[in-house]
Amino acid sequence: MTEIQVNRLVNEAVLLHRDTTIRTERLKGLKADLVREARRHEHEYTPTEGGGSRWSVTGNNGCIARVNFPAPALVSHIDSESETFDRVLGLAGEALDRLFVSKYYLRPIAEFREEVIGALPSVEADKLLELCQTTSAPRVSFETAQPKTS
Repeated sequence: MTEIQVNRLVNEAVLLHRDTTIRTERLKGLKADLVREARRHEHEYTPTEGGGSRWSVTGNNGCIARVNFPAPALVSHIDSESETFDRVLGLAGEALDRLFVSKYYLRPIAEFREEVIGALPSVEADKLLELCQTTSAPRVSFETAQPKTS
């Protein structure tokens, strides 16, 4: 690509980014308005399969908006050092093994990379780091200039 083509690419991307940001914020506001309105129509809710409920409304053009109120979600795990853990053990009693899967997991410390490099020979450090990392997708961000006013 030529420098001019790259400049145009950046300009178009920034304009789309600005437009998307504005529209995204507007959409968030509209969704919040719909949730507030749905709460006023609780008597019109229909149950959903997962134990939640839904309110539907049709717009002037035939489009439908559905506001879903999901049932409470289950926590992904209960840390053995949390206050909840002992209460869960007591309530589950002998059914504990039928109701829960006990997992042991490792969580890297805050300065993991630096500590690994300092704690292990370089070959083992590189192998351990490779095992404990996952690839990340590239991210593009913009620093936008103020629009020029005439």
